[in-house]
Amino acid sequence: MKSPKKKEKVGIQDIAEYLNISASTVSRALNNHPRISKETKDLVMSAAIKLGYKPAIPELMAPEKAEAVAVLLPSLNNVIYRDILSGINNFFKTKNYHTFIIDTGGDEEKERLFFETHKKYGISGVIHLTSNKNTNKDFYGSLISSKLPLVTICRPNFDINVSSILPDVYQGFEKVVNFFNSVGVNRALLILENKSNPLDNQLAVSFKEAVASGSNPKLKTGIKFIEKADYIDFGKRIKEVLEDKNRPEAILVKDTFSALEVYNIAEKSGVKIPEDILLIAIGSNYTVENLTSNLSIIKIPGNDMGTEAATLLYEQMTNPYAEKKSSIIPVNFILKKSSMRF
Repeated sequence: MKSPKKKEKVGIQDIAEYLNISASTVSRALNNHPRISKETKDLVMSAAIKLGYKPAIPELMAPEKAEAVAVLLPSLNNVIYRDILSGINNFFKTKNYHTFIIDTGGDEEKERLFFETHKKYGISGVIHLTSNKNTNKDFYGSLISSKLPLVTICRPNFDINVSSILPDVYQGFEKVVNFFNSVGVNRALLILENKSNPLDNQLAVSFKEAVASGSNPKLKTGIKFIEKADYIDFGKRIKEVLEDKNRPEAILVKDTFSALEVYNIAEKSGVKIPEDILLIAIGSNYTVENLTSNLSIIKIPGNDMGTEAATLLYEQMTNPYAEKKSSIIPVNFILKKSSMRF
């Protein structure tokens, strides 16, 4: 806490600065909001008395912040992101909170502008699905300085004191590498989308680490980044992979629908799955079950990630002194027909 300063008129912002919490939390505590803990209410009331706070009628009658949180994500077209969003929505429905969804299209300037102007939207917290691993360290400066609760998912490549959620994709790749060793796969290719995307970056790094830690020195691997925005180009580049004389014996593809597209292209090209190439998707539950029932998958637990992110954010919104945490969510490898040779 900061040392109290004598002022002619003490306002909510002064109490917030003194306690190092957000002004909205102070306002709610003074108005005996049910979602603010007794401990926080007592701290705020004690500070208000110490600082000589005398509420004006307009201040006490000012409208509360909306019972809402903002979720910023790079794309609603990505099935993993939609699965994460489902977990967030389901959690906050039980708390009677609205969820504002902002599809940023991966536009960092759009995200930055929202952070800098967030106060006018009256939100109680932010969950950010990051879109760029190379984001500047000051990116969250306005949110952190205003003490607005924040949780990141697949955070950028720098350390910040905020809660974050990450999938343990190394665990999934480790299981896949062990499987490759058991069936004699010596050439494998990982297909991702965007080098600057934090999730893609984590997938690439974890894949390399799992291969390096494996027990098969003969296993040769590669990583290709192929944007799915241009489906014609995507199909062309997949055909090039399939027609290469040293084509991989196994292909791993981020996104279940992209993996299905690889399956269809292979079938049209006379390449049999799994007889000629094993196919493994990297995705989530947010798919059409009858289309993906035969597809082996490294299952990113999007729903669990969303639920955990919402839980951590809610803890911060109800207790401004809640500890900042990093949660690693387990990832599973589910073996199905697309990579089983009988």
